[in-house]
Amino acid sequence: MTATDRRKLITQAAGELFIEHGYSGVSMEDVLTAVGGSKATLYRYFADKSTLFRASVEALCDEWSEPLHAFTPGDAGLADSLVALGEHFAGLVLTPQAIALHRLVTAEAVRIPGLGEVFSTHGPSAGHAILGRCLQQARVDGLIDVEDPVRAAQQLYQAMLGDAQMRLLTDAPVKLTDAEVSRSITDAVRVFLHGVAVDRVAAPAS
Repeated sequence: MTATDRRKLITQAAGELFIEHGYSGVSMEDVLTAVGGSKATLYRYFADKSTLFRASVEALCDEWSEPLHAFTPGDAGLADSLVALGEHFAGLVLTPQAIALHRLVTAEAVRIPGLGEVFSTHGPSAGHAILGRCLQQARVDGLIDVEDPVRAAQQLYQAMLGDAQMRLLTDAPVKLTDAEVSRSITDAVRVFLHGVAVDRVAAPAS
């Protein structure tokens, strides 16, 4: 096993433990039990638990966002492409694992230096950049008029999934169904394109 493979194995095992038991519920010994090997090897890669936690958050965010990086709009129109991308986002950020990680990072960010930056860079900011590139291409193609595609992407993302995500994060008594999430994405894209279109852009099918 290469050093890279070993490090990946450790961060994957630690990530699963952190999500299941929380930050305070996991020790370096727990991680060592899960992955095997020596304590010296574990500490050679990660000086302490907070370092391992940051690395695990980064690895989980990168792993979960792979489908977004691989997304290609194909021949679909802009509206349908944005809806499809929104569905990809929903499949990533609304899962029980993603919600658990988001809660965990929120709870520990004030105590672990750099944790919030790692989560933002490899999680939300990475997703906004992908959506922003789609909007930038639409801008180049003359379909929309936005000054800052990434800022527009942030706003569109919140319109698509902000309500559904917040209800899950706060364990609100009423959660959105899959059909309601899809409707939220479609409605957000329709309103967004109506607001920024240079010429009329076909709205996504209801």
